[in-house]
This record gives sequence, structure tokens and C-alpha cells, in this order.
Amino acid sequence: MNQRKGGVLIIFVLIFINLSVFADLFAQVEFHGFVRNHSAFRVDKPNDAMLLRNRLRLNSELWGDNVYAFASFDILNDVADSAITILNLREAYLDIYSSFVDFRIGKQQVVWGKADGYFINDIVNPLDLSYFLLQDFDDIRMATTMLNTKLYFGNHSLEVLVIPEFKPTKINFKGDWGFERPDSIEIPAPPQYSVSTIRIPLVYQKDSIPKNSLRRAEYGLRFNTFLLGTDLSIIYLKVREDKPIYLKQIVADNYSLPNGVKLTPSHPWVTFYGANFSRPFRTSVFRGEGGYYPKRLFNTEGVKYINEGMLVEKGFIQGMLGIDYQLTGDIDIGVQVIQERILDYEDGIVNNEANSIATFLIRGRFFNETVLPMILTLYNIDNKSSLSRIMVDWNYSDSFIITFGVDILEGDSDTIFGQFDRSDNLYFKVKFSF
Repeated sequence: MNQRKGGVLIIFVLIFINLSVFADLFAQVEFHGFVRNHSAFRVDKPNDAMLLRNRLRLNSELWGDNVYAFASFDILNDVADSAITILNLREAYLDIYSSFVDFRIGKQQVVWGKADGYFINDIVNPLDLSYFLLQDFDDIRMATTMLNTKLYFGNHSLEVLVIPEFKPTKINFKGDWGFERPDSIEIPAPPQYSVSTIRIPLVYQKDSIPKNSLRRAEYGLRFNTFLLGTDLSIIYLKVREDKPIYLKQIVADNYSLPNGVKLTPSHPWVTFYGANFSRPFRTSVFRGEGGYYPKRLFNTEGVKYINEGMLVEKGFIQGMLGIDYQLTGDIDIGVQVIQERILDYEDGIVNNEANSIATFLIRGRFFNETVLPMILTLYNIDNKSSLSRIMVDWNYSDSFIITFGVDILEGDSDTIFGQFDRSDNLYFKVKFSF
């Protein structure tokens, strides 16, 4: 066990010791958790095991007068991925309640979005994309340490976040779920070359993570109200980019000829404005959300951007409209349309000007809600790539659940879904709760 894992275990043990010592201050103490195996096997040759992941989760909850405490700890082991055991303090926070204000301090998740399977306003917590989007969403979001204050007045509330801990998106660049990134780039050739362009290697530098500090803390506000039967929210965030933005610098040899490009990752500050709504109507719920970045950095190609690190700053907007419809007493359907757009677009930007995605979700509840099928499809209309998940949960008992499913990814190799085209898999999960 390395030092980091040992430190996490020590912290978790100390939390439980303290919870036990001060248990007399709480009216109720509860310990629970689950054991789960998630096994996935590639559909295409060589039909190998892509995931053999075992998870032990231990949770503790304590309730008292106007006080609640929660801690959650994971022990993870994946036999298909070097069989290393990982210890992870997943969440640990304390709630303090009053008649008009609540406080939550500690390592926590905050969900501000309305979209299924996509992240527009739900950007407070960074994502764990080491298995792409094929984990449970509670596991995709990574909890961060923050102070969450919520004030209540009538039908309105104001949520205020102060986040001193910065945590980047977790991305793999190798393995079955590794994101493809280029190892070379084509640039204009110097005059002494006989060709118009040359291809030179890319040299990726190590990510430099900003230090945690109250002086450099991220922060956000969400105003929520209920008006004319509609739940409305307005959001403001001042945060760093969770995904690294690469500043590119051409490296020359002793003869001043280009022989490589150095890519230095950074996490620049961005300002985000968002809004979302949901409104029930008979057997349906209409919902939507939108987000706007006044300035965001995008990768570029071409000699005109070399002095700017091959980056350009543009506005960026996203939006989603969706409907959830109860088809029968046992079947629900959800449909969404999502669009993203780079404002003031210009030639040379690597990303497309617009990106449109449609999603389809159908859920069922059969045999006294013991059999729960689900189909979720995300389809990118512009580049014709898709992710489909078909699964069935069998609730054998309140504490024992068996899941069978298949993940299907389609598209060209340069698309977000298509790069994992060979990762189609059949999977099953066995979960025992205690």
C-alpha cells in the first residue's frame, strides 16, 4: 500500500473513531454499505475481460438535534487492471440545520443539472472518466471539499458554495478506456523546406495542479424559486477548467528548425452563467437547462495562432430541452435535445462550430418493481456517433440485486463515442447490501 492510500485509510479510521467517541451527542447512529462486482467482457475479438472490478463501500450516518454527519469509504480492486487495491474516502461531511439556513462542510457532491447522461449545469464536481461514461453517475462525479450554505426565504432559496480544493477531471490516455490524443502535429514548413508542411512530434508535459487555498477558492451561487408551478434556478460559477487546456510551444533545434511541440497543461479560470427549469404537466415533466461561458479557450490549427499557444478565446453556449412522459403505469420515457455552439466562430478552431445531441431514455418497472429494465441512447447528430446502454436490474431481494447489460459505442475514430468503438461489452453486476 503506498503512502497516499495509507493516508486515506488513516483519515477514514480517524473519522470513524471520532464518530464513535461523539456518538452520545447523536440520537441515532447507523452503519451500512454494500459489496459489488462489476464484470465486463468485450464483444469483439479477443473477447477479453475489460473490467473485473470489486467494490466494498462502507457508510456511516449520524443524526442528532439539527445535526447530521455522513462518511463514505470505498475499497476498490480491478483484476483486469493490474489488480491494484485502491482506498478512497468518497465523501465525508457535516450538516448543521436551522430554520432559515443550512450548512454542509466537507467532501461532498453537488448536483445542479437537469440533463440525463450529459453535463451542462452539473459542473460543480469534476468527473472520473477513467471508464468513460460507463460508471454509475454517483461514481463519475468526484466529491470535493467545500462549504455549502443554503438560505431559505419563503418559496425561494439561495445556495452559496466556497470550494478551496481543486481537483481535475480524471482521464486515462492508455488502455481500453483511454482517450485518444495525437502524438504529432502538422505545421507550415520553413522556407528552406521543399514541402509546404511538416509533421513534428508532440511532447506532453506533466499536469501542474493548482494548490488548494481559500485565497484561490472557486465559488458559486444558485438561486432557486418555485413560480407558477415551475421549479426555476439561476446559477453563477467562478471556477477553473477541470479538463486541462494545453498551451503549445514549438521547440527548435540548434539550427532554429522546428523539431517538436511542447504542450503545457493549465487550468484557467472561467465564468459560467446557467439556468434550468422543470414543470410537471399531467403525466409529463418538461425540463431544460442552459449554460453560457463569456470566454473559453479552444484548440486551433494554423500559423496565425502560434504566438497565442495555438489557443483562441471565444464565448460558448450550451442548452437542453427535454420531456419525461409516463407512457403507462410501468413505463416512463425521456427525450432530450442538446446543442452546443462556439460563438464568433472562425476558421482554424479544431472543434466544430456546433454540436447537436439527442438522447432517448426508457425505464420500466415490472413484477412489483423487482425487474427494472432501462435503455439509454446518446446520439451525436453532427458526427453520427452514439452510445447505447441496455440493462436490466433484478431485485432478488431488498439487499441483493443482479444486473445484466450491454454497452454499444458507434462512430468514426475521431469522435467522442467512436474512439471506443472496439469497447462494446456485455456486463453483469452483483450487489449485496448490508
